Parts: sequence; structure tokens; C-alpha cells
Amino acid sequence: MRAKGISVYVSPLKALSREVYEDIRDKRDTKYVDSDVYEDDLRSFKSKTLLSTYEKFDSSIRHKYGWLRKVEVVVIDEIHNVESDRGLAIENIVLWAKKNGVQIIGLSATLPSVKNYANWLKAEVIEYNKRTVPLHECIAYPYVIRCYDNDFTIPLEPLNGIRNEKLEILIPALRYIIKQGKNALVFVRSRKSAESLAETLRKFGFNASHYHSGVPLEERRQIVEMLKKGEINVVVSTTALGQGVNLPVYATIFYDTVLPESDEKGNLKGWRDLNLMEFKQMAGRAGRPGFDKEGMSIIISTSMRKAEEFRRKYFSSSYEEEKSTYSLDDLSLGVISWREGFSKEDLQSILKCSLKFNKITEEEFLKSLNALKEVNLIEEDGGGIFLTPLGKAVSLSYIDISLLKGFQIISSDLLTTVVSSNAVAQELRGCKCGRELLKRWSNGEDFSSLCKNLSAKDINEVISNSRWISFALYRVLKALGKNDEAKEALKLYYQIKYGVPFEGVRLAKLGLDRGTVMKLLVDKKIKDEKDLCIKIFTPPLKILMKERGYDPAGVCKEVYSKDLDVYEMARVVIKYYGKEFEGKKIDKEILKKLISLGIVEKKVRKEKDGNEKIVYFIQPFS
Repeated sequence: MRAKGISVYVSPLKALSREVYEDIRDKRDTKYVDSDVYEDDLRSFKSKTLLSTYEKFDSSIRHKYGWLRKVEVVVIDEIHNVESDRGLAIENIVLWAKKNGVQIIGLSATLPSVKNYANWLKAEVIEYNKRTVPLHECIAYPYVIRCYDNDFTIPLEPLNGIRNEKLEILIPALRYIIKQGKNALVFVRSRKSAESLAETLRKFGFNASHYHSGVPLEERRQIVEMLKKGEINVVVSTTALGQGVNLPVYATIFYDTVLPESDEKGNLKGWRDLNLMEFKQMAGRAGRPGFDKEGMSIIISTSMRKAEEFRRKYFSSSYEEEKSTYSLDDLSLGVISWREGFSKEDLQSILKCSLKFNKITEEEFLKSLNALKEVNLIEEDGGGIFLTPLGKAVSLSYIDISLLKGFQIISSDLLTTVVSSNAVAQELRGCKCGRELLKRWSNGEDFSSLCKNLSAKDINEVISNSRWISFALYRVLKALGKNDEAKEALKLYYQIKYGVPFEGVRLAKLGLDRGTVMKLLVDKKIKDEKDLCIKIFTPPLKILMKERGYDPAGVCKEVYSKDLDVYEMARVVIKYYGKEFEGKKIDKEILKKLISLGIVEKKVRKEKDGNEKIVYFIQPFS
């Protein structure tokens, strides 16, 4: 990345982009971004290198940021994901780059067809047929590990007394690997399987840990560090480690070769076999440069016959085509969002440069355009195609056009609309209490008794997607001119974002956590950020803030800078807290405000000489 302008690196995983960021941060002016895809937070980007996910950079393109004119090169890691459900973002990035003369570099270890990709990208192929670290392709069955790439067989010591046939093969295979001073990553079908198998392996003396997307991020980082230090020698995982993250793993072992399939509401409907590309991606985690001189990929099989089936499927097959899920309508809207005013001919010409729709007919193209018009997302003017306000809202919110159908029930119940959207329902994994969970969360209430099958990470995903959908609702409603409903949707978004009732949002914006905000609202009867910053140096609040890990002055610094009267009122409260004082000692306007807020009480006191005297008093807070 020696471009004079801006270089962009995009990948499927935040963790992968973060890893690249850690590698280059000291060598180049670099920004790593992991914010939500719909957030407008890259408008003032000023670094030389941007690292993000596919969707976050595609969102920048749709926002038409000015700095995009300085982009000279886009590096797309794991570019084969264009043929998956991540394909829409990659296609739009590539089309934008081609149209704007931006160099494209695609990276992949598992391309289904190098020639097709080279034609699509108009790229020179730099191909390495051999890994820098050789990977042996093996199958373990009673009682050997047979490696087909070098026709080598490793005998295994039989393990008797175990009724589980697969475990009877796995344990000797792991013992062989550990005996070599190496470690292993074992792939299983589900989170429950990962946790159960890791526990079983610990009983057999392995330093094993489970690792899946339900494990909190900090705990996952600890597991990775322990693996690097040799404190763990077996990690049992689902597909969470399947792409891109560079781990010191000598062997990848496939205890299961299936993945769960869920319906659009997140309910498990069955299992499917790993396709060849998925298998190669997961297998490729073994034998990483800088850690090993070779690696092993091992499938666990219970018989020789089954081993031969695995060999034919995963070690001697060509790649099959994946089914990408995005539509021509979605891609058309994405393209129009970064270059409004295209003629029909220009737009069709650009879409024909995509990988998926390079053979679209005139009829298919016009049908897609008409579909976008029918739902009021685009309009034609003077021979050019433009986004309507609704089209812009949908594009910038990064929602599928099909999701608009779900917005037809919004007027009755915004929260139900959010929960019933596919993006949220899938993360609920079949939990029937999703609406109640989100209601309690957004009101600052406890929800620990709900959806107990969900991990903390799952709940974070539910909340994250709910933020996204509620903000999309706000944008769509605003575009439709439904201003009252839009205001309610925006309120709901803020409640979901901060996990507090709407009256606590302004406190949360100070950077206070959910628990602290609720204590201030419920226990201390604090109304808003100004009320807090006037009273924050009184003993009860000062103690609370210190206990919660906050510096009172730091919390209110911005409030004081924007409103000097709040600062002056805070000084009065500090000086006269729990005391009587005469009004002439402070500014009249400040005194009036403190009285109107109910912080200062006006009293009439009788003097010894019988005269009355007006004094003021600040009642101590509880």
C-alpha cells in the first residue's frame, strides 16, 4: 500500500481488519473503524489508510463522502465472499472502483475460478499454487491418520472403553498432535457441541477451551492469547474462527462437517454439509506462516467407507458455485446511491460489469427498475435516474429492499416491527420473548430471566441489530413524511442504543453506563444532564460517581463549556449545600434559576428584634 492517496483495506470480519491494523499502525497513518454500518461517522476521515468491513466501506460509498475522490487502491480480502450473502457490498465496491479508476486488489486462498475472477476484476493474476506453509490433507479413521497429499499414514493408538465412535478416533489423533508439541483447532456443529466436547477433552487431560460467537469478546481474546502462549493446546470452535484470523494452530480437525441452517426467524431447521469453499477456508487456519513449517487438516471418520466419501468430497473435488442472496434490485439501488443521474443505458452497462449480473437481459434490467419505481425508491427526471427521499433512506440505512414489507405494521407498534424484522429475529435464535426482552432493555429494566438460551454475546447482537432497524425505521418514516411516527422511532432508537428510558438518554450521552443512569434517575431523582451537573459535587452524587468510576468534573466538562450558567449554579450549590445564605451574595439571575429548579428554597426568618429577613437554603439531597 504505497499509494500517494488513500488506501482502503476491507475484509469480512472486524477481527481480521483489526489484526491488519495492529500490523501496520506504526508504519502508516491508519484508521480502523468498527462502528455500525448505518452510522454517518466517516464524513471527516483524514487518514491515509482505512480498514473496515465490506459493508462499512460500501456505506461510505453510498454516503458519497468527499474523501472518496482521493482513494487510489482498494484491497478486498477473502474476495470469494462475493458469492455469499456478503456479495452485495463487494459488488458495489468493485463497481464503484471500476467506474472511478480505483485500483482493485483481490485476495483469496480459495477462489472457485481464478479465470472468472480475473475477467470480472480486469485484473492480472498473481497465483501461488503452493502455500508457504504446506498443509497436509488427512482423514483419521480406525486407527490411522491417512494424509492424501503425500500418501503418508500415521498409526494411532486404539482407545478402548468409549462408546462414542468419533470420540474414539478424535482422542488418539489429538494425543498424536500434542505429543509433537503442537496444538489443534477442532470444529464442531454448534455452540453446545463446542462446550460439551471441550469439557470432555479436559477430562482426558487436554488443556481445552471452547470458542464460539457467543463467548464475550474479552474472553475470546484471552483464549487466543492463552493459545499463543501454549497455556491451551486444544480449542473447540464453531465457524467463528473460520475466516482470516491468524492463529498459531498446527492442525484443524473436523469433528463435524455440517453447519446449522435456520429459517428467517432464526429457528433451526436442519443441518447442511460444508461446501468445499467453506471447508478449505476453515482447513486453511492450520499451519500459519511464522508459527509452523507445516500444518494438518484432519477429518474425523468412523469408517474407511465414510473416509473415502470425505476424500472425494473435500480433497478431490472442484469448487461448486455458491448461491448469493442479494437481488438485482438491491445492487441497482446501491449503484444509483453513489452516482445519481445515470441514464438507463449507463446503469445497465455498469451492472453488466458485476460478477453476478454480467449477463442480465434488457427485460430483466427494466423489470428491476420498474420494481424500484413501484416501491417509490427511484424516479426518472430528464433522462437520468435518481433516488427518491425514501430510496436514499433505504440505501443509507443499509437495509434490503425486501425489508420494506415489514415496515407496513409500524404505525401500530414500533417495537414489534423491530423485533419481527429478520435481522433481529434471526439473532433471537427462536426465543419467543424477544419483544419483552427489548422492552425491558430499552426501559433500563432487568431482563436476565428472559431468553436464557442466549449468551451475552447473542443479546449484544440482538440489541445491535435492533439499533440498526429502529434507526432505519426512523429514516424511512421521515422520508415518507410521517413525522410523528418518525419522532417516536428516533426515541426508540436512542432507548435501544443506551438501554434506558427516554428521559435518561441525555444522561447516557454524557458517557454514563446504563446502571449509573438508572441509579441517577430512580434513586437520586436526577432529571437531565443539567440537573446532574448542577448537583454533581454534592456529597451524595460525588460519592456515587466516584464509586461508579467517574470523575465528576470530566463528566460535566462539555456541559459547563456549553452553558456557563450551569457551571455558576454548580458553584453556588457546592458553596452553600445544606446551608442558609443571603441572596445578595450571588447573581440574581442564577438565584432565580436555582429557585425555579427547586434546588434553592426561599425562607422568611424572624430575627431577635422581631423583624423578618429573607434567606435562602439548599436542602441536602439523599
